[in-house]
Amino acid sequence: MGFVNKFENKYQTGGLQHLKAWQVRNEVGEEVYNSYFKFTFVRNPWDKAVSQFSYIKYRRDLQEFIGMKEKTTFKEYLYLIQERKHIQWEPQYDFIFDRDGSTMVDKIGRLETFESDVKEIMQTLGLSIDSIPHAKKSKRKSYEEYYDDESREIISDLYRKDIEFLGYSF
Repeated sequence: MGFVNKFENKYQTGGLQHLKAWQVRNEVGEEVYNSYFKFTFVRNPWDKAVSQFSYIKYRRDLQEFIGMKEKTTFKEYLYLIQERKHIQWEPQYDFIFDRDGSTMVDKIGRLETFESDVKEIMQTLGLSIDSIPHAKKSKRKSYEEYYDDESREIISDLYRKDIEFLGYSF
């Protein structure tokens, strides 16, 4: 996982599986990086925040990292993630675009159209797939039910670039 301490690898908080595209390019070199078909998947920032909130309830290390308690509400969580930078809640934009704003991947898939985007990627790679397994479906309410006006605006501010460049709305 590349950790150099309890919470960080040499680039950021979290394990190396969360490297940004420019970090991967730095690791493998520009020639190798450019020789591959690169793709990523994004998701609606409001839905992503709810998913992370649900996920972090099972991650004591991340709870400790931000000072989250067992009874922390979703809105309190949104304030906590603003206090401590971590790769888990950084904007998706930062993973996809270079520092100069250029796209570093060949395909941006969306969780909302996951199956068709995976099939397109597989076809591009000359591979075939009959069905797309998805085993990590959480048991939670629709993301819209977690928000009030204030929390909706918090996400709008935190993930403004994701919303603008990836075309998302609440």
